[in-house]
Amino acid sequence: MKLLKKIQAAALLCAASCPTLAAGVDYQTISDAAQKSGDLSRQALVMIFGDVVLTPFQPGQPTLIGSLFALLNGVLCSVALAWFLIVTLKTLFKGGQDGKVFSAGRSMLHPVMSFAGFITLIPTASGWSLSQLTMLWAASTMGIGGANLLTDKAADMISSGMSLVVQPAAPPTRSAARAVFEMNLCKYATNRELTGLYQDGQARTALMQTTGSNGNYSTGNGSAICGTARIPEPAKGVMESMFGSSVNTDSVTDAERTALDTMQSTLDAAAQAYVDAYLSRRDRDTGSMADAETTIQRAAAAYETTVNNALNKLNYKDALQGQLTSQLKTYGWISLGAWYNTFATANSKTNSVANAAPVTSGASLHGETGTGDLYQQVITAYHSQTQNSPYTPPLGTQSAKDDSSAASKTDPKAIFVGFLQSPVQRLTNFLATSAKGNNSDFSNQVNPLIKMQTVGDYTLGATEIALTAYISAYGIAAAADHSLLGKLGELTQNPAGTAKDILGMLSPPFYFLMLLLFAIGFSLAVFLPAIPFLYWMVGAFNWIVSVMVGCAAGPMWSATHLGAEEDKGSRSAYGYIFLIDMMLRPSLMVLGFFFASIAVMAGGTLLNLLFGTAIANANADSIMGIVKLVGWLMMYARIATFGVSRVFGLQATLADYVITFLGGAGMAGVMGGMVDDVKGMFAAAGSGSRQTPGLKSMPNRQAPISEDGIK
Repeated sequence: MKLLKKIQAAALLCAASCPTLAAGVDYQTISDAAQKSGDLSRQALVMIFGDVVLTPFQPGQPTLIGSLFALLNGVLCSVALAWFLIVTLKTLFKGGQDGKVFSAGRSMLHPVMSFAGFITLIPTASGWSLSQLTMLWAASTMGIGGANLLTDKAADMISSGMSLVVQPAAPPTRSAARAVFEMNLCKYATNRELTGLYQDGQARTALMQTTGSNGNYSTGNGSAICGTARIPEPAKGVMESMFGSSVNTDSVTDAERTALDTMQSTLDAAAQAYVDAYLSRRDRDTGSMADAETTIQRAAAAYETTVNNALNKLNYKDALQGQLTSQLKTYGWISLGAWYNTFATANSKTNSVANAAPVTSGASLHGETGTGDLYQQVITAYHSQTQNSPYTPPLGTQSAKDDSSAASKTDPKAIFVGFLQSPVQRLTNFLATSAKGNNSDFSNQVNPLIKMQTVGDYTLGATEIALTAYISAYGIAAAADHSLLGKLGELTQNPAGTAKDILGMLSPPFYFLMLLLFAIGFSLAVFLPAIPFLYWMVGAFNWIVSVMVGCAAGPMWSATHLGAEEDKGSRSAYGYIFLIDMMLRPSLMVLGFFFASIAVMAGGTLLNLLFGTAIANANADSIMGIVKLVGWLMMYARIATFGVSRVFGLQATLADYVITFLGGAGMAGVMGGMVDDVKGMFAAAGSGSRQTPGLKSMPNRQAPISEDGIK
């Protein structure tokens, strides 16, 4: 029965593997991805274990680890042979007494597993046992190959223009796409009505036609116009005045025109299908109408993707992305953690994308269009559908004026009510949420890591300027005090000496503030951006240790298959789980990297959107002053930094979570405290700010004497 269950599980696994095989991923693909000569993780295994990683069953150059494994395998093989003989003789003797071959709980699989356990203990020509080579194969081929496939796929998608998260389309682009769809909707609704009116005779009113190409379209019949859409000619001299030299923007203009051509063809077909579906529903009560809002949003997003790729090439942003792709495909998955910032900002939309939206005009139906009844019916159905559209935009999308759902939404700033509470609440919300860490005013998506890094850079810059100004002012005052004019001024009033004394009196609190700001800025600008890399290195060290543990425990895993009469081999189950760990840990680290990157963006955006509401509700019945402002700003910064620090721990902990879910035990994190140690180093650097320099400890001479007077 147990054997039947195992066969059923194997069949289910094969069935689940069919989609993977259909996607072009098989063992050969994984093996080829693992055998990159420049892969750093594979080179690390070769450095540790030697040529056995490349040619496991052939004797190669001896290494320290290989020699030690050979001796260990010899000792374990001798012990296992004695154990195997004792258990076998004992089993045969008892079987003769009981009159049956297998005792209770045993099956024909027991001697096979015992024999397999003993065979996998015998050292091969390389000194390694078969169980150790199995563990090494799982790590060097399946583990590295699977992770490289995931990394290469992500790099290719970034190179093709995809961003880390789904970015919202700019309101001007969505408005343009909506106008193009309505232009085509007007054309097909009017033409369907005219065709019905003159189907028994010759029509005198011309049908609506779309004329133009290459980014310039107009829809009309010579009398009435349904609308226009065009890409304006680039203004000459603007780029030259900005950069001081000629900038060739023809590639961006060509991309805009190509994107508008695609948008027009897509929305033209969608509008035709929409009118046909409406007539089918109205006349025959059959068919279904596609969601127009979803079609419009997708067309706008496709337009911006094409334009954004052209802008990135013009701004040379694709150069760093090209380096990312080249290095990841050369060095392998282990180098992924060093490229977080490029992944986070790759193909991010800027204000230039919103400024590149097509110029459109609406319908002008004052000419000959027929009765216009069908057009009004279609437009009414269209507006009714868009108001109840199931389309859900990405988090951080700003509403456009022509969005059908905009009329039912309330302004988020309406939560700030009252006369005394609102000004400081608004100021607090502005200071906390103004810097978003991106270059697009039309998007509310926030990356808290990049945002806090920007705040840290500004803090360090402002502190350096303030410290330089203070030292300069003090030096000028001191020089003037010791000059001839200063000596003459002592006879009456010495302004330079007075300024010097004032600056000297202000030095303790000033230096205290400077050291505090330096510590905060240093932590935000240096430590926080390094968190993804720190946790990635934690996961990398844990992976190396797990490979060494797996290879060292391989013989013991084989020995568990030799179980005594009371042990039915259940202790070997963890060895199989650890084998799965060796195969999946690198891939799970790659997934943890992208999971953390996306989760940070989602959490930061939610924090920005909900922070104003939290302030208004917490201070609805109280007056908010400067102290509360500082407190709420500190709370915002703490949530952002703590969230970044914890979420990026997925890189090192996701594999342990998954293995624990499978029934195993997570690896002991040998580098688990590294991030906290680095954080402590930065905290120690700023601990001096707690002690104000320049203040002397003055004893209280009027305190009661507690001495007994005995000398």
